[in-house]
Amino acid sequence: MAMKLREEIAKLRKRSLSSRKSGVVDEYDEPIPQANSAEDYLKVQSEIRELKSEISHQSKRNFMLEKDLRFLDSKIALLINHKITIEELESKIDEPLSPQALGTGTFSGLHCPELYGRLFFQLQTVPDYMAKLTRLVTSQEIDGLLQTVMFTLYGNQYEDREEQLLLNMFERALMLEVQEATEFNSLMRSNTAITRMLTNYYRRGPGQEYVKSCLGDLIQSVISNEQSLDIDPMKIYESMIENEEISHPPDTPANVLLRAAEGNAEVQRRIVERLPVLQDLVIRILDRLRQTINSVPYGIRWLCKAVRSLILEKFPDATTERINSFIGGFFFLRYINPIIATPHAYQLVLNPPSHQCRRNLTLIAKMIQKLANTTSVFESYMLPMEPFVRDHSEELKIFLADLCKVEDFHEQLQLEEYIALCRKDIHINIALSEIALLHTLLLKYEKGIMPSTDELCAILRDLPAPSEVMMTSQQTIVRLDLIHSLAATDIPNTETSLLTVAEVSVAVATVGSSDDSSIICRHCRHLLVRLLKMAPHCLHESHVNSALQSALLCAHEDVRMQADLTLQHFGMLRQVTGSDEQGQRLFEEVRMNFPPQYVLYQKLQLELQSLKSIHEALLAHAEYLQEQLDAYKEYLTAVRAKVGELQAGPYIFKKARGTSRFTHSQLEKEGVILESPGIPTQRRATIQYVFSCPEPGIYNIAMHRKGSQKAIYEKTLHLEDLLELQHLSDPIIEMEGFVVLNVRRTLILLNRIFMRKDSGGYHRPISRHFSAPTLTVTKAT
Repeated sequence: MAMKLREEIAKLRKRSLSSRKSGVVDEYDEPIPQANSAEDYLKVQSEIRELKSEISHQSKRNFMLEKDLRFLDSKIALLINHKITIEELESKIDEPLSPQALGTGTFSGLHCPELYGRLFFQLQTVPDYMAKLTRLVTSQEIDGLLQTVMFTLYGNQYEDREEQLLLNMFERALMLEVQEATEFNSLMRSNTAITRMLTNYYRRGPGQEYVKSCLGDLIQSVISNEQSLDIDPMKIYESMIENEEISHPPDTPANVLLRAAEGNAEVQRRIVERLPVLQDLVIRILDRLRQTINSVPYGIRWLCKAVRSLILEKFPDATTERINSFIGGFFFLRYINPIIATPHAYQLVLNPPSHQCRRNLTLIAKMIQKLANTTSVFESYMLPMEPFVRDHSEELKIFLADLCKVEDFHEQLQLEEYIALCRKDIHINIALSEIALLHTLLLKYEKGIMPSTDELCAILRDLPAPSEVMMTSQQTIVRLDLIHSLAATDIPNTETSLLTVAEVSVAVATVGSSDDSSIICRHCRHLLVRLLKMAPHCLHESHVNSALQSALLCAHEDVRMQADLTLQHFGMLRQVTGSDEQGQRLFEEVRMNFPPQYVLYQKLQLELQSLKSIHEALLAHAEYLQEQLDAYKEYLTAVRAKVGELQAGPYIFKKARGTSRFTHSQLEKEGVILESPGIPTQRRATIQYVFSCPEPGIYNIAMHRKGSQKAIYEKTLHLEDLLELQHLSDPIIEMEGFVVLNVRRTLILLNRIFMRKDSGGYHRPISRHFSAPTLTVTKAT
């Protein structure tokens, strides 16, 4: 995988040497080509769509790589602390096992794709389900839910419909968050699933693209200058000692050192010299943000507006200053400042900045945060910045107010849903493990998410429980068509035909309203603008019907489908108004304000270049993550081997010299087997279990019928997984519905079988304080 990534990057890295030396992921410097025909325009549009899709997929791959790194890090820590975990095993061995933890439902592959299609359509389009689920999941479940929601259920970062559905879910989740807050200061303080999702939302392509284009050069100017901008007297003084500019006894107490730093003339001179530089950088960043406020991604601005409205509703007596401080934290603390402080983590620069540059960037971020949140307390060394904060706080207050001035999307979302249903192209690409994870979470938290009469509850009752095979099928990706439960049987199966049921429902919702023509007119305008962006050659037509007919003759199916849908809406407008006059006026108004085709083409080329830059940065980050992951895997293998074969106290595992065989009744008697739901009572005497250790820290358990060499079922266990599972309240191992094992008893058994013997040939005890129950071990021949 790492080699493939390197090959992809090599193809894309045909950039100028100067930009590469600077370490910035700059825009392409090549001249923008001109469109020679409508076909050129459509070709670039197609390339942009494909690149946006690849960016969405690569973002998900990077997130999974980061999750794998965190996972391996925790496993290595478990192995290193193996001695401690074994000692903890003693106190946990007699805890009772909750029967609710046992599950017997099994099947392989994806059953009932139609039911899952209905299930995920409901989850995607009804915001309450996912919003409530984010409030219920545990900290261990957040990563899996976050991956499925942010990168699969709403994974298309550049598609209006999925973007608006995600915002709809965020709105509902934030509403629940604010409603549950008991006081203003408790709002969004914890690291919940929704706050993690918001952080990942800011890191998506559009969010990074904006900061890169807006602040990339300013951040690079800080990185390219190694001069310290520190204004902390203590750090300046320590730096002077380190550089041998002054001397001080090494054991000087910190309070004495601080007094000396604050009273040192050279320290104060440097502070006075650096303050204007820091202030100037902050002013330039804020000016740039004000100048580009209309380029801030719509979703981020709308979230600021939604949070503001929710807070005012919950806390009507809250002062403007407190509300602005919260919005400032929402925008700067969660979005802008993390990118400023760690630009390499957001692919804004290719390599991590030096320690000194990171310190400078952190100081800038702190100053911006203080401007945004005037209620926060200054660190003592930043007190000289207070006059600057007072002088510029009003400007920032105006910026935050303007940031929230965006239109709502709910009416447009209704239209986007209609378009998607008409095109019959609602689908997601999803791993079987993601389907199983979300299915499992819904079953676990069903009562807190929906009433028993809910449609989603009925779908869950009809679905079989996900199997262990499905839970672990991370590499098996399926295309899941999302099905509207009411319209599933009424969708025509032709390329260009529209969804009659959906058309009627929208027509009723619009034409039956008090302001029929204005609502339909807004829909027509939205559809017409979208069509003309896809096919600007239609602007040459003088009449709306001629333009639509021209689009219907286009070679590209997407344009034809959009033209068909637009034509039907203009037909609805004609029915309401009684003539084509209003439709023609609308067309002329849109055409008059529409930029020329060559301008549109240039914008497309700039967008394409920006997307290529983002894609390259994502690939470079993936290469870095893959290298880290490979290094972690090598280290994990080394640690596992050390735990398994080298001297590491009394808890030693070794590679097996053969295998160990047990009867079913033996394992039941010793508490290793808890339940046997898949094995009839009369057949249990014929079953044997063979334990082996092919590598240090890796164990196989195989079920056999007596006298048969062929295994009925095999399972591989990793030491680090067992060590992690044992800390759960009900640690079990399910063997595909055949039997359920007790993790703690299984771990003890593995210790007994595969630990080293002392010089007398006797097994060493697991601990000098604890001996496992006697278990007869029969060595297989």
